[in-house]
Amino acid sequence: MGKSLLKRVERLLRFPAEFSYDELAKILEAFGFELVNKKGSHNIFVLTNPVEGVDYEDDQITIPTIKGRRVKRVYLRKVAKILNLEDWYERQKNS
Repeated sequence: MGKSLLKRVERLLRFPAEFSYDELAKILEAFGFELVNKKGSHNIFVLTNPVEGVDYEDDQITIPTIKGRRVKRVYLRKVAKILNLEDWYERQKNS
């Protein structure tokens, strides 16, 4: 996984009030999730290709967007928990 992913994860882990949906989608895709359904402002991602070394808490997540472009902090926290991003980030930084 590249440096751009590490930088995206670092930005996500700052838990800003809002985050770019496109950036979040790229993070989810890098960790093996795929967008399987989009209903209005709700985007449903399902784990289709698990990444070795990642402890997933769940295999599905729904991400509602604000005007199709932004994601609220509460969903960033959910993604971080499901992907165990804080642990993953620390391992990547230390390797």
